[in-house]
Amino acid sequence: MLISKIVSPTYVDGPGQRTAVFLQGCSIRCQGCQNMHLWQAGGGVNVAAADLAEKLVATGLPITITGGEPFDQAGELAQLLRLLCAAHPQPHVIVYSGYTFEQLAERGGDVAHALRRADVLVDGPYIAKQDAPGMQYRGSANQRAIHLPATLAQGTVVTLDWNTPEIIITFDGGLLGATPVMTEFQDLGIVADTRRCGQTK
Repeated sequence: MLISKIVSPTYVDGPGQRTAVFLQGCSIRCQGCQNMHLWQAGGGVNVAAADLAEKLVATGLPITITGGEPFDQAGELAQLLRLLCAAHPQPHVIVYSGYTFEQLAERGGDVAHALRRADVLVDGPYIAKQDAPGMQYRGSANQRAIHLPATLAQGTVVTLDWNTPEIIITFDGGLLGATPVMTEFQDLGIVADTRRCGQTK
């Protein structure tokens, strides 16, 4: 599996403290993408799915798979998710994709296997005009946080509410939140920009 890096812990790539793996290669290439360096499939490091699963499980944290475009490596993604579920009965996995759920649902095969083993799909391309300072856990407002088990069971898209602003207290006592929320707390100390959701740097 071609990956760029693993970030652990992270508080911005989905709710709570998580481990995020950034996959290398993206065929979608959204205009305004913050990770253009992940577009080329020739970069990154090739890691066996079993080795990657072992590293992710060892962190003891819920997992976010992002990129790049995870479904450009659908076979490896399905294998990774199978290994994660085998190693931990409830790993809680979020997968970010530039494809919509509807596009992925039509593809079957490895894509269908991956969708059945993930908990949340954040779907849709990044649209710069729909980005906003208050956006959390997503790049633009068109992207949906889809509860996959409920969606697949009910046959209709079930979304999670990721619009309610959150403030996260990190283990070192720091506060994290979207810019409009954090301005209310600037009297408590230094306010600084951090890595955004999905950003590698």
